[in-house]
Amino acid sequence: MISIIVSSYQENDFSRFSKSVHETIGIPDFEIIKVWNPNLMSITEAYNLGAEKSKYEILLFIHEDIVFHTENWGEKLIHHLNNPEVGVIGVAGSSYVPVAPSSWTVSKEYNVVNILQSDKKNPIIEHLQSVHQQMTKVYTIDGVFMAITKKNFNTIKFNEEINGFHGYDLDFSLRTAKTFQNYIVNDILVQHFSKGNRDKKWLDANIKIKEKIGSNFPHQKNSETEKNIFLSFLYQYFIYYPVNSKNIFFTMKFFPFKHLTFQDKVLILKKYFNYIRFSSEINKKTQ
Repeated sequence: MISIIVSSYQENDFSRFSKSVHETIGIPDFEIIKVWNPNLMSITEAYNLGAEKSKYEILLFIHEDIVFHTENWGEKLIHHLNNPEVGVIGVAGSSYVPVAPSSWTVSKEYNVVNILQSDKKNPIIEHLQSVHQQMTKVYTIDGVFMAITKKNFNTIKFNEEINGFHGYDLDFSLRTAKTFQNYIVNDILVQHFSKGNRDKKWLDANIKIKEKIGSNFPHQKNSETEKNIFLSFLYQYFIYYPVNSKNIFFTMKFFPFKHLTFQDKVLILKKYFNYIRFSSEINKKTQ
């Protein structure tokens, strides 16, 4: 019933993951497709390759650095994907798509999450939970856990123009949301042993996705959210790129002008003025 597809590069993580699946999934018909991928290919290529090898009608794309805390989660996942209009099922995502480049983590107001989180630096387990119904509608889904029927997947597939290991989930879930309805569920709990890495590759991937897909999704825009996301984008962008006229004009293509209050517009223009004013100092620190 379920084909579980993993882009793997850590044997210990995969062994722990595989053991967890066998102990908790609760259904006899499943397979784990391990695509060995120590930087041999992008995660989009690895996932599409795994999907081609799959034999079951439900596909679960998942990180190997997780364990399950829910018994018999396989039946729950099958039930959630029983409706053909359902797109991607996940455990973390957002119901808001901002104008500026961003990850799925937009703000506490719109993030929909049910996951246990820890990492090597902070082994204390934190339960991130903001979903209070069995299925909550979202647009974006975090790549730690992404399930979809094979029939619907074959109309979308992962975009292999997205290189590396960033942005693939944002691109896939947003393109899926154009046709189907994505959901976060609260009855499948996993523990994730990583908190991700927002580096230049992450930023570039999110810019590329935003340029291609845009932000035209059917929800009301929030001026405070748009302001905060845009300012965060500017801060990230000028860590890696110098402040000059070319880059100033490039960032302004994501300026959510019509969704901001007058005060917010003034605030952002002042921020631009300060970037220009202190450009020589900022550019010395550009990575």
